[in-house]
Parts: sequence; C-alpha cells; structure tokens
Amino acid sequence: MKSRSFLTTAVLLAVATGLVFMFGAFGPIANEPAAEVGKAAPAFSLTDLNGNTVSLADFKGKVVVLEWTNPNCPFVQRVYRDGIMTKVQKKYTDKVVWLSVNSTSKPHQDYLEPSALAAKYKEWKADHDAMLMDEDGTVGKMFDAKTTPHMYIIDAKGVLVYNGGIDDDPRGNKSEKVNYVDTALDEVLAGKAVGTTTSKPYGCSVKY
Repeated sequence: MKSRSFLTTAVLLAVATGLVFMFGAFGPIANEPAAEVGKAAPAFSLTDLNGNTVSLADFKGKVVVLEWTNPNCPFVQRVYRDGIMTKVQKKYTDKVVWLSVNSTSKPHQDYLEPSALAAKYKEWKADHDAMLMDEDGTVGKMFDAKTTPHMYIIDAKGVLVYNGGIDDDPRGNKSEKVNYVDTALDEVLAGKAVGTTTSKPYGCSVKY
C-alpha cells in the first residue's frame, strides 16, 4: 500500500510539474501582441454584417487597411462627419481592401446589431469593403487595437507596415493636418517604404 501510494504521488507530481512547465512555456507567448510592424500580419477570420466569413488570407497580394471603429464614439463620429475617414476610403477604392472591425462586446451599451451598424455607416457614406464583427475581441487583442479609430495597413506581401492614428489631429482643430493613412497608402502603392510606420492612436477605448 505504501509503495503504491508513493507511486501515485510521484505520478501526480510529475503531471503537475509537466502542466506548470507547459503553462509557463506557452502563457507568456499567448499574452504577447501578435501584430508587429515590420512582420507578417497575423491571420484571422471574422464574419461580416451578412454573416459571411471573411479571412485576411482572402486578400493575398493586396494592400489591406484595418480600421477599428465604434459608431457611438465621438471621435469616430467626427472623422466620418468631417469626411476625414471617407475621403481616404474613396480615394483608394479599387486600390486597397478596406476592412472596418467592430470589437465592441455584446454586453456593452455601445454594442449595435449588424443591421444597425450597416444603417449607420450607410448614412455616413462609408466606403469600406466590409464591416467585420469581433464581438469577443479576439482579433482586436491580437492586433492590440486600443482606440476607435485605430488604423493598420498591411502591404501586398502581408507585412504590417503601419499602426496608429488616422492623422495627427486628435482634437480636430488643426487647419493643416497630416493624414498618416493617406500618406502611407501613397507610399505603399508607389512601392516606397512607409516614412511614418507608427503613431499614437487616439479616440475612445475599444469596448472589449
């Protein structure tokens, strides 16, 4: 009995040690942001407002813009109302793939059903290729999206080349502003290196 008890204890200790090792090895990796400028953008799949699955891999060989958004955010309302976002969207229609991502969780008061989202962005004359639902925040956290709006650009090779704000005017009071996304897209499409690869995103926090 004593030897069997000792053996059982030894096995349990071995299993426990293995689990600690496994979680110790994989835990930190899981907590690290997967998206990093200069490296391949992480793959993902989400559903659009019609329930269709959209994957980043669908757009291999194309330049992709990711725009984190929440229509209840005053900053998002301003960049659409003043045409700051739509002007860039329309300029690059047929040149890039523009994916808007909504990571607002269902329990949050800002959450809108797909039909309501579609109506709001139609009212704003948004010119994106798709609005994607990220209700559990998986993709938002993968890209470390912090604000709405928060912008990313992925080049035709699948490399993340820009991460930051739409422009350098968080308060919306500059007469002359630099639209980082517009400038970076011009550079990418011309085959040039992006001059400003990161900037500080501004807006409301993403409602994970």
